[in-house]
Amino acid sequence: MRAIAAIVTMLLVVTSLTSAQSSDTTNVRKKKQRTAHVSSPAKSTPDAAAPRTSDTRVGTTKSGQVVYRGKKGGYYVLTPSGRKRYVKESDVIFDSSK
Repeated sequence: MRAIAAIVTMLLVVTSLTSAQSSDTTNVRKKKQRTAHVSSPAKSTPDAAAPRTSDTRVGTTKSGQVVYRGKKGGYYVLTPSGRKRYVKESDVIFDSSK
């Protein structure tokens, strides 16, 4: 009798453990909610159009883009996103003599 009671107790313990583990694995991850992007108001100051670079302006390209000289001597134009796009020296129309 004791053996049967011990087996039944073990089966109850095992089934309760497996049901607890299976309930943990059925939890679904919640997705992050997207937050609304609020843009800042546009600046109406004249400084908003000025490029943010410490390099000196040396001329323009044939298409009219302003060309700057970098710290190491390379020539570049600023893209609308603010990145530097390097250009060949032969594509630069210099403002004054080099």
